[in-house]
Amino acid sequence: MLNSIRKENSSTRFNIDRVSTKKNPVRFNTFFFLTFIILLLFIFFFNQINSNKQIIILNNFLINNGFTLQKIKIFGTKNISKKTIMEIVYAENESNIFNVNLSNIYNTLNNNDWVKDLYIERILPDTIKITIEEKQPIGIWQYEMSNKIITKNGEIIPTANLDKFKIDLPIIHGEHANQNANSIFEILNTNKLFAKNIWSLNYINKRRWNLHFNQGIIVLLPSKDVLEAWNKIIKLQKHYDILNLGLTELDFRNPHKILGKINFDKNLIIHRKNL
Repeated sequence: MLNSIRKENSSTRFNIDRVSTKKNPVRFNTFFFLTFIILLLFIFFFNQINSNKQIIILNNFLINNGFTLQKIKIFGTKNISKKTIMEIVYAENESNIFNVNLSNIYNTLNNNDWVKDLYIERILPDTIKITIEEKQPIGIWQYEMSNKIITKNGEIIPTANLDKFKIDLPIIHGEHANQNANSIFEILNTNKLFAKNIWSLNYINKRRWNLHFNQGIIVLLPSKDVLEAWNKIIKLQKHYDILNLGLTELDFRNPHKILGKINFDKNLIIHRKNL
């Protein structure tokens, strides 16, 4: 038997306190059957004494028979410290496993900025299992003199450690860029290996993107047919190694022609590479 608390995106699947039964080996079911019989005897006995003594006797019985918190199993975490989660659980561990307050644990963890989905189980006799789906960071949004980690849906994670992500995540500029970044990333990720050359993206006039490559070249994407333009860039790279020709700019805004710029100022190229 287990008690569980689940947080999910779909309201039809959300259940704040769900009790369910899992199939266990015969020896495990026998253990609980015997425990149930003993508990019935205790209930009969409890009717003969006051409630405080009942609680003490039952609590001691559970503790002496292994119904205490011994294991905390945590799954799905990458950016939330397991130590933090364990401290939250142990703070609710008063005596036996049934006294561990799943609702309080749920509410505390649910307030964490990283939590997208959350599922907590009490697995008898001695385990609390916590499964977390974290929000997925996609970029560092630079806007109004601040740097913020953003997720696929444009949500800001204010408590994220920027130093942890500044090497792996691209920088995103522009008004409302956070709300539109995922759409461009879905296109760029059709060739993830090539997209790794991009260190920064600019959202221009709330309608199109400029891509800044590590090689010092800026690619101006159109507002429409972006995937087609992206495939052209990949093709040019494959056949002509376009990123390493010394160009400073490639303009794909006109679907009928591609414009390129070259700057013989090597210092400017080196400066862009080192940004």
